[in-house]
Amino acid sequence: TFKKNRCGSHPFGPRDPSPCLSPPPRCMAVAPSAHTLRVCLIYRRALKTMFNWVVDRETFIAEALDMRKQFEANRHVRSEPLTESICVAAEAEILRWKHPDPYKFPWQPGGTTYMRYPNNGAGLPKSVTDIPEHMVDQYVELYYLPKVKNLPPT
Repeated sequence: TFKKNRCGSHPFGPRDPSPCLSPPPRCMAVAPSAHTLRVCLIYRRALKTMFNWVVDRETFIAEALDMRKQFEANRHVRSEPLTESICVAAEAEILRWKHPDPYKFPWQPGGTTYMRYPNNGAGLPKSVTDIPEHMVDQYVELYYLPKVKNLPPT
């Protein structure tokens, strides 16, 4: 069994309407700040950009650790103008290193095997491949009849 805190706000227990004096449980944590989210997105984009240039896993991990050290070096900065300039410089660096032909995993859109076996090998569903009713006559005129007319005599 789980111990409840003073107000009973444990995720598995009942809520007590009385005011809570203890800190909220982890499931009710405060959302991260906009700056924290921005730095996380910059870090993620920087990793993805680096992976476009360094596809070898071991080299990528070594380079990612070096980049993490650069991020950790600026962790103590609390001045808002300074953090803004650091973020702008990091975003500019990411744009500078943007790859002209970014790596795509084979199964993602733009990858080499994307939609190779759609619908688990059964092909695309009929709702996608069927010609709409209002287009059947146009399709027959444009694609089918010219081929039939140009067939050599048998």
